[in-house]
Amino acid sequence: MLTIEIPEPLQDKIRIMARQAEQTPEQLALEVLEEHLDHRSAYIETAYLQRSARNRQRLDQAIEDIKQGRFQPQALIDD
Repeated sequence: MLTIEIPEPLQDKIRIMARQAEQTPEQLALEVLEEHLDHRSAYIETAYLQRSARNRQRLDQAIEDIKQGRFQPQALIDD
């Protein structure tokens, strides 16, 4: 188990947000942390892919295709 000390002002923010979300402060803190890690992981993966010129071109093309509406919506797979 990981134990961390959270500064009082941040604890106050967590308590307020948890009340609004009808969660315990612990549930909210874990949810926010998990979401942050998921986003950070995506940024790290994108940065890794952009190290290759060919991958960078593919990513740029994919972004352009999405902006132009050239894509097929797909259901996400939750793993």
